[in-house]
Amino acid sequence: KNLKSQRPPVKTSAKKPKTDVASSLATPAGSGPAPDAASASANGESAAPAPTAHATAAALPMLSPEAKKIYDSLPEVAKRNIALEAVRLGNYWSENRDEVLAYIATMVEDVLLNAKFMKKQASALRTENGLTKLYTVPEILAKKHEDDGYDVFITAEEAILAKEKADKKAAGQDTGPEDLDPIIYGELHEGLLEAAHAAEGNCDPLGSEELLQLLQYSARAGEVAAAVFCAEQMEASHAEGLPAELVGPIFEALKPLLRPSSCRSEPRLVGPWSETKPGTIAPPNPRRGLGLLLTRLAQRRKELELAAGGEAAEQASRMTAAEETLARICRCLFPLLKADEEAAAARRRSAMMQAISKVCKANGLEVSTPVAWELLRVLEQIGALQVQGRDILVAEDFTPEEQEEQEDQAKKGEAHQSSKLSDFAASLAELHTVAKQRLERRKKRQLSR
Repeated sequence: KNLKSQRPPVKTSAKKPKTDVASSLATPAGSGPAPDAASASANGESAAPAPTAHATAAALPMLSPEAKKIYDSLPEVAKRNIALEAVRLGNYWSENRDEVLAYIATMVEDVLLNAKFMKKQASALRTENGLTKLYTVPEILAKKHEDDGYDVFITAEEAILAKEKADKKAAGQDTGPEDLDPIIYGELHEGLLEAAHAAEGNCDPLGSEELLQLLQYSARAGEVAAAVFCAEQMEASHAEGLPAELVGPIFEALKPLLRPSSCRSEPRLVGPWSETKPGTIAPPNPRRGLGLLLTRLAQRRKELELAAGGEAAEQASRMTAAEETLARICRCLFPLLKADEEAAAARRRSAMMQAISKVCKANGLEVSTPVAWELLRVLEQIGALQVQGRDILVAEDFTPEEQEEQEDQAKKGEAHQSSKLSDFAASLAELHTVAKQRLERRKKRQLSR
């Protein structure tokens, strides 16, 4: 009571109260009364329509004289960029949207009067970007770009790229490496450095679960070198081979990195795993390391499946038997193929495959197209066909094992029973089935890439 009695009387002024920039830029239509026309006329001003949430350029002269002068001197592109900056500075979450829009409106004047910002960003403000092409000043101040799914807290280019990636992800398309949160990136880098120190013997080794988690996050971020490093550390900690509970998750995490679009071109995670090793002059090639690692994982997974028995072991046994049969047919086929004029003139795989099919048919063994391709593959593996660039030729200096065995037996005076192509007719059905399965797996791999 005493304080109230000591308070000096408040002076009243007949001046018109200062216009609120927020209400002039961001008050929704119909949410407040229109300016008093009589008072506007008394002050020499024309009556203005009620301000709306989609603030127009006509409402911006309600800024302070200094801010209005700066604003009027700017081109339209700069005005839109200033509106984007105002939204970036003033946006926050609230159930009251009008309150947020009003606060964003106050940021317009703050940006205009920030001399340091205006000078530093003078060139950028006058440069058009993807959002300034799509939205006007009223739409930006009303956060229409945020409603359309653009992130208002990052640059326009980054916001457009992020939205395109989100749209592709929603459509089930490839979106490239994931942009992890900076905090996660920091923790991931710390974990990788700790694993590198453990590999050098400077601290206790990390557990397989922790290394697997580091690998999965590195693969999601497209960091090939870091992911391969984690997998190699797990391999080093299991001298007898990776267990089945690790092989599967590692393989699934690394498989997307086979697509170049899923790998980061410029790695963000840099450390001993990406540095030049002693005795070498070039840094390690992460793509080559990834290929070798996936080959080892595939072999290990096959070993585990065979050890477990069942259908996988039976399938492997069938494949091995088919490979042996194909090799025996090729040893019988080579002399006939060498004497054939069409095979000698062939220079491409398709022509060589047709020559193989014709020679087999002429000698009592009518093979299907998949089996003919398999015979070509095995002939190339055993050295009966030579590849020179894009050309494939029948080898001149190749001697089949069966011919060598026959010559040895002839020297010893022993009889040799030679095989004919027609002797393998009973195996054609099984060979065709195996060839079709191999072809389907190859097509599946190509589609997955």
